[in-house]
Amino acid sequence: MVVSANRFLAEEIQLHTLLQPESPVLIYCSRRCTEADTGAVFAQVRMVNRSNRTITAVMLQIEGLHTDGSVLYTLQDIILADCNAAPHSLFGEERMIVLQRDAVASLRITVERIAFSDGTSWRKLPEQKLLTAEQAGWRACPCGMPNPAENTVCDLCGAELPEIEETVVTPLPKTESLKPEDVRIPDEYPPTQVIREYYPVTVYETEEEEPEAPKWLVILLSVLGSLALAAAIGFFIYCLVYFM
Repeated sequence: MVVSANRFLAEEIQLHTLLQPESPVLIYCSRRCTEADTGAVFAQVRMVNRSNRTITAVMLQIEGLHTDGSVLYTLQDIILADCNAAPHSLFGEERMIVLQRDAVASLRITVERIAFSDGTSWRKLPEQKLLTAEQAGWRACPCGMPNPAENTVCDLCGAELPEIEETVVTPLPKTESLKPEDVRIPDEYPPTQVIREYYPVTVYETEEEEPEAPKWLVILLSVLGSLALAAAIGFFIYCLVYFM
């Protein structure tokens, strides 16, 4: 059943940002409609068959959410039979799903089971969670369809997806300071020369320098040395003359 402008008052289409990465069916968007005469509330759900097999039936769970995200009501085991959804196609929006009349801010729709035309089926496991595209690592095609990171073409339109640009992370420079013992001294340089060049601190010198004597002390010692030498020469001459 298609929404009619005369019979139904349709609300704005809600794009669903939460994904089920493991599900072969993607809940793309939904819209709530109110029947003008009776006030009954319905939902239309647009889904994408991401698989390579034809889907015959889908079981959904719908939650009506408050503006703060709390759950106002939950509808389980909503079966859409005779879907006949071809691989990589849109389907489901022609069905009208009856909702409760409580006023809600948005709908959260989860795929619970899927039946394929080849007799196989898929069901949601308890540990499988709803994720955003960023959390799941998915990227959007120019047509708007989100796709897993491993896809090279879009699950819906078949267009080639842009390549993911790899971010080159530049390592931060090291800021720790080197210790003197960590510095390798080349063999061709004398140790004292290298230490003075990189560490101009006298504490790293390997040889101690003797302090210089005052000038007056040097002069005094020179005079005393000269007198002692003259006395020694005079004593030698005296002994030589006396014993001759």
